[in-house]
This record gives sequence, structure tokens and C-alpha cells, in this order.
Amino acid sequence: MRQISAVLILMAMFLLLVGSRFKASDGDKLASVSRLTVRKVQSAMPPAVSVVAPMDALRREMPTHADDAVRARLAADKRFVGVEFKVTAEGNVVTLRGVVPDARVKRLAVGVAENTVGVEKVVDELAVPAE
Repeated sequence: MRQISAVLILMAMFLLLVGSRFKASDGDKLASVSRLTVRKVQSAMPPAVSVVAPMDALRREMPTHADDAVRARLAADKRFVGVEFKVTAEGNVVTLRGVVPDARVKRLAVGVAENTVGVEKVVDELAVPAE
């Protein structure tokens, strides 16, 4: 909130100077006010570590390997509740193994895996039980 207030004050002062008869010497005054405002805004902001820490924590939680990414997407998808997948990867080639209830779920799982960032090819070894 302080940052917004400081910026608004700076803008108001600028408009006041520009709206009045602006002289060349006013430029020096405006520059000093600008420097002062920047220092105040910087001191009001949290340290860089506090701003970056949540993003670093989020980045550490995100999967970095193709099999981890596919496993996370399949686990998060509500269409696959109760279905257990074994996901392995060799480079960017992901292999899906497991037993799925029907062909539709099999197609959906392969589609999710194929559309995962970092996956170049999906080897489908999913089994559908005979009816």
C-alpha cells in the first residue's frame, strides 16, 4: 500500500510542476523528489528474499522429469480415480503400464501423457480386462 501511495504522490507532484509554469530549475527539484521517492518505495518493499522465496518453493515442488510430470498429471486428474498407473521414462520416452477399466480410460491416459511438457513419445502398455 505504501508503494502505491508513494507513486501517487510522485505523480501528483509531477502534475503540479507541469501544470504550473515549469522552469528549467524545477527539473532539478523533480529529479531530487524522484530519487527520494524511489528510496522510500525500495525501503517499503520486502527484501528480495521474501519476494522470491514462494516462487522458489513452488519451482522446487514442480516435477522436472517427464515421468514425474506424467505421474503428477494422472494423479491429479479426477477421471483416473482408483486407477493405478506405473509410469517410467527413458529420456523423453514415457511408458505407461497398468490395468484400466475400459478403452476410453486407456485413450484418455495416453492422451494426457502425450500432451505433457517434455514427453516426446508414449509407449502404451496399458491392459484392458476382457469382458
